[in-house]
Amino acid sequence: MADNGPKEIEDIEMSDAQVQRLMTEDEKRILDVYDRLEELQLEIALLKAQGVLSSGESDLHPELSKYVRRGTVMENILIVPPILRAVHGSNNATIVEQDLLPLVEKRDELSISLHKLAKQELADLNQLKDIKVQNVKLARENAEMATRMLALADEANVQRKEDIEDLKLRKQLDELEGEMKLSRQKWRIMKETASATVVGSGVVWVDDPKLRDIVLGEDCYE
Repeated sequence: MADNGPKEIEDIEMSDAQVQRLMTEDEKRILDVYDRLEELQLEIALLKAQGVLSSGESDLHPELSKYVRRGTVMENILIVPPILRAVHGSNNATIVEQDLLPLVEKRDELSISLHKLAKQELADLNQLKDIKVQNVKLARENAEMATRMLALADEANVQRKEDIEDLKLRKQLDELEGEMKLSRQKWRIMKETASATVVGSGVVWVDDPKLRDIVLGEDCYE
């Protein structure tokens, strides 16, 4: 049993050496060129995103389209066949290609998770948009009712409701108070729902003034 340790280490070293020999110098050189190509494409994309390269300038760079075509061809040659052999368990798959299977499965899991998160984020944003629309609508209704109450107060000569003898006017005030109370409740529910939606969506709301106001904003009725 004592001799098994060094022998196992030796076997591992031999396996690593065998794996290294599976990749030829030409293949390494091709991968290096492919990596450099990906870096160039990323740099160009970042420059375009930052507005450094305009669309007109991009037209003056025919090499860009060549890079894209080369990248597509190299991807089809270098990446697709090994993945297909790994996924389908081909007898011709090398050790390195066989090791790709768990990585491909992990990539697929991450892709599915990312798709679900993106879908949930879109649903949350749509819900938030609907809530904002309702919030604006309620705010408009509140403003209209406040205007009506002020008009009625002026008409009642700023008397207390209990002192108003006009039964019709008192009834209107009662109805307005009920509508204001209901509107206030709806507004608070909408605000709490919007706040919970923003926090639960995973969006970094702290850095966004509008979202931060939705989550931490004071109740306008308080």
